[in-house]
Amino acid sequence: MAKKNSLILVLALFSVGASAMFWPFKKYDVEMSPEVRGVIKLDGKPQVGLTVHRELFYEGYKKGKTLKDEAQTNELGEFFFPSITVRSRAPGDIFGGSLNVHQKIYLNWQGDQKKVWGVWVPPDGRKPLLSMLSDINCELTNIERIHEVEIAPEKGLPISVYSICDWSNDKVTTYLYDEDSDTYIAKKDIVD
Repeated sequence: MAKKNSLILVLALFSVGASAMFWPFKKYDVEMSPEVRGVIKLDGKPQVGLTVHRELFYEGYKKGKTLKDEAQTNELGEFFFPSITVRSRAPGDIFGGSLNVHQKIYLNWQGDQKKVWGVWVPPDGRKPLLSMLSDINCELTNIERIHEVEIAPEKGLPISVYSICDWSNDKVTTYLYDEDSDTYIAKKDIVD
């Protein structure tokens, strides 16, 4: 009985030691982007055949290689991107655990780059951002806005999303640029 318990103890200690020995080589899943669904409109009318680009960057993936793909808007102005998850050692690294993912979605329209989505996403606390990416509604005539998104109030500052799109969400405060004051003003405080 004592030999059996000793053997179990030795095996348990060995497995803990072995996992500690190999932790630098362990890879983790990193979500570069969830599934994205959106609509592009001009004066409220869906735009057909526009090319929407997506660029994703994470320093811990292939030495910071940017992943790029594109989608076309259909007859309803809708576009779609599948989710992308990569494997990386960085989240387990003492220096890589706090690396953010940069997500950029844009289109070129009348010689201008229109930003549909631009954000540095933290490794945790993404739930409000997920719902925003599944319901993108963009008006091409909008000026770029800054959306402050409360992802985890206990962690401090909100996340800034740069976009020409609008969202109706309690956790999102939208700011528009005011040329007269050369500053951004909360959309709810602007009198039309």
